Amino acid sequence: MLQSQYVTIDGKRIHYLSREPSAGLGKKPSATRSKEPSAGLGKEPLAGLEKEPSAELGKEPSAKLGKELTSDNTLFVLFHGFPENAHAWEAFIRTLPLHYDIVAPDLPGYHLSDPLSEERQYEVPALINRMATFIKKVKKGRKVILVAHDWGGAIAWPLTAFHPDLIHKLVILNAAHPSTFTQSLIVSKQQRVKSQYISSLRDKNAVSSLISTDFKLLKDMLGEGFFEQQWDYASTLLNDWGQEARLSAMLNYYRCMPQDIPPVDASDEVLQTIHVPNIYIGVPTLVLWGRNDLAFDNAVLRGIEKYVPHCEVIYHETATHWIHREFPNWASDRVLAFI
Repeated sequence: MLQSQYVTIDGKRIHYLSREPSAGLGKKPSATRSKEPSAGLGKEPLAGLEKEPSAELGKEPSAKLGKELTSDNTLFVLFHGFPENAHAWEAFIRTLPLHYDIVAPDLPGYHLSDPLSEERQYEVPALINRMATFIKKVKKGRKVILVAHDWGGAIAWPLTAFHPDLIHKLVILNAAHPSTFTQSLIVSKQQRVKSQYISSLRDKNAVSSLISTDFKLLKDMLGEGFFEQQWDYASTLLNDWGQEARLSAMLNYYRCMPQDIPPVDASDEVLQTIHVPNIYIGVPTLVLWGRNDLAFDNAVLRGIEKYVPHCEVIYHETATHWIHREFPNWASDRVLAFI
């Protein structure tokens, strides 16, 4: 069973799901691996999984537990994306062998993690520092395998670049590298087309627009059938989105993006003004990529070896953006071979 835990950073709590057998936290979940869903939509969440932390479980991890851990343990840290929460990783977690420690945080402002005090605290450099501190607090001498999807990846890429001492290996699932993504906005009209939804999420009226349309944009992102086939998990998302303050916190990630999305038919003059950041990562990296991603053109990975020389890219021909839920066994098999 996964446990609900918290750490506090600068007065704000980050909630995370924890399966840490080496620390004696919780019961061992079933070793049975889930089957790949035929419709590509994942499985129902684990029976008995805590959706909300109980008074018994929602505690800061004790210093005593930290002393029991050693560098021989491997810790998976899982960063989810928009518009999800830590429960997005349930199917993937079930596929990992029981001897691995796992923590999956709700990103700041999401689900059970506290919203931050100021909008500027959602700027990427501030998020990097906050999540690096989170990793330092939960690491406790263990080797960290950072696994990240979507916005979790947008944080994980530069976090690994600027804090390579924290990360043993990096795994990215359908999250564009900041440098190649920016470059693709310049050279690929198709990528500019696919990225126009970002402008809607950055709009000052985005919260009221999403609520008035019954979250149509967010539901369309997650795909047809998701809310029927994964209702237990989907209901936590609907509850989060229905809270205006929390929804606004989630949208702050987009509002504080360092790069505006250029118009589809932007002129060469406008495109030439876009600055491509140089985010270099020396840590061994695995990229798992579903080719049927509605948010990214496949060309978004072009030239990644310039910025991530020790990088292996593996494509799934039928997976979409939600590869971590659609094909968790496929993903974990490749992650385990990589580490």
